[in-house]
Amino acid sequence: MRHCYKWKSWFTTGSPVVRLLCALFLVGLGLSSAISSALPDPALTQPAQTESSGMRGSIEGRVVFTGKTIPHPTVIENGTDPQSCGMEQSFEDLLVSKENRGIQNVILSLANEAFRLKPRPPGGKLVLDNRKCRFDPHVAVLTAGSTVEAINSDAIFHTTHLYSGPSSRNLSLHVGGKARHVLQRPGFVIVKCDIHGWMKAFIRVDNHPFHAVSDADGKFQIRGIPEGSYTLEVWHEYYGEQKLAVTVRGGKTARLEIKYPN
Repeated sequence: MRHCYKWKSWFTTGSPVVRLLCALFLVGLGLSSAISSALPDPALTQPAQTESSGMRGSIEGRVVFTGKTIPHPTVIENGTDPQSCGMEQSFEDLLVSKENRGIQNVILSLANEAFRLKPRPPGGKLVLDNRKCRFDPHVAVLTAGSTVEAINSDAIFHTTHLYSGPSSRNLSLHVGGKARHVLQRPGFVIVKCDIHGWMKAFIRVDNHPFHAVSDADGKFQIRGIPEGSYTLEVWHEYYGEQKLAVTVRGGKTARLEIKYPN
Protein backbone atom coordinates (compact mmCIF):
# COMPACT_ATOMS: atom_id res chain seq x y z
CA MET A 1 0.00 0.00 0.00
CA ARG A 2 2.99 2.31 -0.47
CA HIS A 3 1.20 4.29 -3.20
CA CYS A 4 -1.57 5.15 -0.71
CA TYR A 5 0.77 7.74 0.87
CA LYS A 6 0.65 9.63 -2.46
CA TRP A 7 -2.90 10.60 -1.67
CA LYS A 8 -3.25 13.30 -4.37
CA SER A 9 -2.52 10.86 -7.23
CA TRP A 10 -4.65 7.94 -6.07
CA PHE A 11 -7.55 10.21 -5.14
CA THR A 12 -7.72 11.63 -8.68
CA THR A 13 -6.54 8.71 -10.84
CA GLY A 14 -7.04 5.51 -8.84
CA SER A 15 -9.83 3.05 -9.51
CA PRO A 16 -12.79 2.94 -7.12
CA VAL A 17 -11.48 -0.28 -5.54
CA VAL A 18 -7.98 1.13 -5.01
CA ARG A 19 -9.38 4.33 -3.57
CA LEU A 20 -11.57 2.35 -1.13
CA LEU A 21 -8.70 0.11 0.01
CA CYS A 22 -6.38 3.07 0.49
CA ALA A 23 -9.01 5.00 2.41
CA LEU A 24 -9.49 2.06 4.78
CA PHE A 25 -5.72 1.69 5.18
CA LEU A 26 -5.15 5.31 6.12
CA VAL A 27 -8.11 5.42 8.50
CA GLY A 28 -6.76 2.33 10.28
CA LEU A 29 -3.28 3.85 10.40
CA GLY A 30 -4.60 7.01 12.04
CA LEU A 31 -6.66 5.02 14.55
CA SER A 32 -3.65 2.90 15.48
CA SER A 33 -1.54 6.02 16.03
CA ALA A 34 -4.23 7.58 18.20
CA ILE A 35 -4.54 4.45 20.34
CA SER A 36 -0.76 4.21 20.66
CA SER A 37 -0.47 7.82 21.80
CA ALA A 38 -3.26 7.34 24.33
CA LEU A 39 -1.61 4.39 26.04
CA PRO A 40 0.71 5.18 28.97
CA ASP A 41 4.44 4.99 28.42
CA PRO A 42 5.58 1.56 29.71
CA ALA A 43 8.63 3.23 31.26
CA LEU A 44 6.33 5.41 33.35
CA THR A 45 4.25 2.51 34.63
CA GLN A 46 7.21 0.50 35.93
CA PRO A 47 8.05 0.87 39.64
CA ALA A 48 10.97 3.16 40.31
CA GLN A 49 14.23 1.34 40.95
CA THR A 50 14.90 2.88 44.33
CA GLU A 51 15.27 1.53 47.82
CA SER A 52 11.72 1.00 49.01
CA SER A 53 10.59 0.68 52.59
CA GLY A 54 10.64 -3.08 52.03
CA MET A 55 14.42 -2.92 51.58
CA ARG A 56 14.92 -1.33 54.99
CA GLY A 57 14.35 -2.46 58.52
CA SER A 58 14.58 -1.21 62.07
CA ILE A 59 16.01 -1.98 65.49
CA GLU A 60 14.02 -1.42 68.64
CA GLY A 61 14.07 -2.57 72.23
CA ARG A 62 14.86 -1.57 75.80
CA VAL A 63 17.88 -0.97 77.97
CA VAL A 64 17.24 -2.39 81.44
CA PHE A 65 18.93 -2.57 84.82
CA THR A 66 19.06 -6.17 86.10
CA GLY A 67 20.77 -5.68 89.47
CA LYS A 68 19.06 -6.13 92.83
CA THR A 69 18.80 -2.55 94.09
CA ILE A 70 17.83 0.31 91.81
CA PRO A 71 20.64 2.91 91.93
CA HIS A 72 20.28 6.69 92.14
CA PRO A 73 22.09 9.50 90.35
CA THR A 74 24.96 11.35 91.97
CA VAL A 75 23.77 14.40 93.97
CA ILE A 76 26.06 17.12 95.30
CA GLU A 77 25.74 20.14 97.56
CA ASN A 78 25.96 23.37 95.61
CA GLY A 79 27.71 26.57 96.60
CA THR A 80 27.62 28.35 93.23
CA ASP A 81 24.63 30.61 92.58
CA PRO A 82 22.46 28.72 95.08
CA GLN A 83 19.77 31.40 94.85
CA SER A 84 19.19 30.38 91.24
CA CYS A 85 20.44 26.80 91.14
CA GLY A 86 19.37 25.50 94.55
CA MET A 87 21.41 23.97 97.35
CA GLU A 88 21.66 20.55 95.70
CA GLN A 89 22.25 19.46 92.12
CA SER A 90 22.07 16.09 90.39
CA PHE A 91 24.64 14.88 87.87
CA GLU A 92 21.78 13.02 86.11
CA ASP A 93 24.35 10.31 85.45
CA LEU A 94 22.12 7.35 86.33
CA LEU A 95 18.38 7.56 85.72
CA VAL A 96 16.63 4.22 86.22
CA SER A 97 12.84 3.83 86.17
CA LYS A 98 11.38 2.52 89.42
CA GLU A 99 8.42 1.08 87.51
CA ASN A 100 10.17 -1.03 84.87
CA ARG A 101 13.94 -0.64 85.49
CA GLY A 102 14.50 1.03 82.13
CA ILE A 103 17.70 3.06 81.88
CA GLN A 104 17.38 6.55 80.40
CA ASN A 105 19.95 8.43 78.31
CA VAL A 106 21.69 5.43 76.78
CA ILE A 107 23.14 6.12 73.32
CA LEU A 108 22.64 3.40 70.70
CA SER A 109 24.31 3.82 67.33
CA LEU A 110 25.43 1.69 64.41
CA ALA A 111 29.21 1.74 64.02
CA ASN A 112 30.33 4.49 61.66
CA GLU A 113 32.61 2.15 59.69
CA ALA A 114 29.62 0.62 57.90
CA PHE A 115 28.73 4.01 56.38
CA ARG A 116 32.14 5.54 55.82
CA LEU A 117 32.01 5.53 52.01
CA LYS A 118 28.36 6.49 51.63
CA PRO A 119 27.10 10.05 51.09
CA ARG A 120 26.55 11.86 54.36
CA PRO A 121 22.96 12.99 54.95
CA PRO A 122 22.32 16.68 55.63
CA GLY A 123 22.85 17.84 59.19
CA GLY A 124 20.12 18.96 61.54
CA LYS A 125 19.92 21.25 64.56
CA LEU A 126 20.03 20.61 68.30
CA VAL A 127 18.75 23.26 70.69
CA LEU A 128 20.80 22.88 73.88
CA ASP A 129 19.14 24.84 76.66
CA ASN A 130 20.80 26.05 79.86
CA ARG A 131 17.72 25.74 82.06
CA LYS A 132 17.51 25.44 85.86
CA CYS A 133 21.29 25.11 85.94
CA ARG A 134 21.34 21.98 83.80
CA PHE A 135 21.68 21.17 80.12
CA ASP A 136 18.54 20.10 78.32
CA PRO A 137 18.85 17.58 76.74
CA HIS A 138 21.42 15.79 78.86
CA VAL A 139 22.25 13.30 76.08
CA ALA A 140 21.74 13.65 72.32
CA VAL A 141 22.77 12.19 68.95
CA LEU A 142 23.49 14.16 65.76
CA THR A 143 24.67 13.68 62.20
CA ALA A 144 27.97 15.35 61.28
CA GLY A 145 27.36 18.81 59.88
CA SER A 146 24.61 19.54 62.40
CA THR A 147 24.34 22.79 64.31
CA VAL A 148 24.22 23.08 68.08
CA GLU A 149 22.24 26.15 69.11
CA ALA A 150 22.97 26.94 72.75
CA ILE A 151 20.48 29.15 74.58
CA ASN A 152 20.29 30.47 78.14
CA SER A 153 16.89 30.36 79.81
CA ASP A 154 18.26 31.15 83.28
CA ALA A 155 18.65 34.54 84.94
CA ILE A 156 22.39 33.99 85.47
CA PHE A 157 25.45 33.74 83.25
CA HIS A 158 26.39 30.33 81.73
CA THR A 159 28.89 28.94 79.29
CA THR A 160 28.31 26.05 76.90
CA HIS A 161 31.77 24.62 76.38
CA LEU A 162 31.88 21.97 73.65
CA TYR A 163 34.88 19.69 74.11
CA SER A 164 35.37 17.87 70.81
CA GLY A 165 39.05 17.93 69.92
CA PRO A 166 39.82 20.26 66.99
CA SER A 167 36.16 21.33 66.89
CA SER A 168 36.06 22.50 70.52
CA ARG A 169 34.29 25.78 71.15
CA ASN A 170 33.32 27.76 74.23
CA LEU A 171 30.03 29.63 73.84
CA SER A 172 29.44 32.37 76.42
CA LEU A 173 25.79 33.00 77.20
CA HIS A 174 24.49 36.05 79.02
CA VAL A 175 20.90 36.06 80.24
CA GLY A 176 18.71 35.33 77.23
CA GLY A 177 21.81 34.69 75.15
CA LYS A 178 22.07 32.45 72.11
CA ALA A 179 25.04 31.07 70.16
CA ARG A 180 25.62 28.45 67.45
CA HIS A 181 28.36 26.01 66.49
CA VAL A 182 28.55 23.41 63.71
CA LEU A 183 29.86 19.94 64.55
CA GLN A 184 31.58 18.76 61.38
CA ARG A 185 33.26 15.54 62.48
CA PRO A 186 31.98 12.24 63.91
CA GLY A 187 32.89 11.57 67.54
CA PHE A 188 31.84 12.26 71.12
CA VAL A 189 31.31 15.79 72.40
CA ILE A 190 31.36 16.52 76.13
CA VAL A 191 29.55 19.71 77.06
CA LYS A 192 30.31 21.60 80.28
CA CYS A 193 29.55 24.90 81.93
CA ASP A 194 32.78 26.47 83.16
CA ILE A 195 30.93 28.25 85.97
CA HIS A 196 28.72 25.47 87.32
CA GLY A 197 30.85 22.35 87.48
CA TRP A 198 28.01 19.83 87.78
CA MET A 199 26.47 20.91 84.47
CA LYS A 200 27.38 18.36 81.84
CA ALA A 201 25.89 16.92 78.63
CA PHE A 202 26.97 14.37 76.04
CA ILE A 203 26.51 14.37 72.27
CA ARG A 204 27.45 11.59 69.87
CA VAL A 205 28.05 12.73 66.30
CA ASP A 206 27.85 10.13 63.51
CA ASN A 207 28.22 10.22 59.73
CA HIS A 208 24.78 8.61 59.46
CA PRO A 209 21.33 9.02 61.08
CA PHE A 210 21.00 5.49 62.49
CA HIS A 211 21.18 6.22 66.20
CA ALA A 212 18.91 6.88 69.17
CA VAL A 213 18.80 7.77 72.86
CA SER A 214 16.76 5.63 75.26
CA ASP A 215 13.76 7.33 76.88
CA ALA A 216 12.58 7.36 80.51
CA ASP A 217 11.42 3.72 80.16
CA GLY A 218 14.66 2.59 78.55
CA LYS A 219 12.96 2.23 75.15
CA PHE A 220 14.62 3.08 71.83
CA GLN A 221 13.96 2.72 68.10
CA ILE A 222 16.16 3.17 65.04
CA ARG A 223 14.28 3.17 61.72
CA GLY A 224 15.05 3.10 58.00
CA ILE A 225 18.21 0.99 58.24
CA PRO A 226 19.48 -0.63 55.00
CA GLU A 227 19.63 -4.42 55.07
CA GLY A 228 22.86 -5.81 56.42
CA SER A 229 24.89 -6.92 59.41
CA TYR A 230 26.10 -4.24 61.80
CA THR A 231 27.78 -3.57 65.10
CA LEU A 232 25.46 -1.73 67.49
CA GLU A 233 27.46 0.45 69.86
CA VAL A 234 25.79 1.08 73.20
CA TRP A 235 27.10 3.76 75.56
CA HIS A 236 26.08 5.06 78.98
CA GLU A 237 27.99 7.67 80.96
CA TYR A 238 27.96 5.58 84.17
CA TYR A 239 27.86 1.97 82.94
CA GLY A 240 30.13 2.36 79.95
CA GLU A 241 30.07 0.69 76.53
CA GLN A 242 28.72 -2.49 75.00
CA LYS A 243 28.95 -3.75 71.42
CA LEU A 244 26.41 -6.12 69.90
CA ALA A 245 26.18 -7.80 66.50
CA VAL A 246 22.81 -7.24 64.87
CA THR A 247 21.34 -8.19 61.49
CA VAL A 248 18.73 -5.98 59.85
CA ARG A 249 16.38 -7.49 57.26
CA GLY A 250 14.16 -5.56 54.87
CA GLY A 251 10.71 -4.85 56.24
CA LYS A 252 11.59 -6.49 59.57
CA THR A 253 12.28 -5.22 63.08
CA ALA A 254 15.17 -6.63 65.09
CA ARG A 255 14.17 -6.57 68.76
CA LEU A 256 16.77 -6.35 71.51
CA GLU A 257 16.92 -6.22 75.27
CA ILE A 258 20.18 -4.73 76.46
CA LYS A 259 21.13 -5.37 80.07
CA TYR A 260 23.34 -3.63 82.58
CA PRO A 261 23.66 -5.77 85.69
CA ASN A 262 24.99 -3.28 88.26
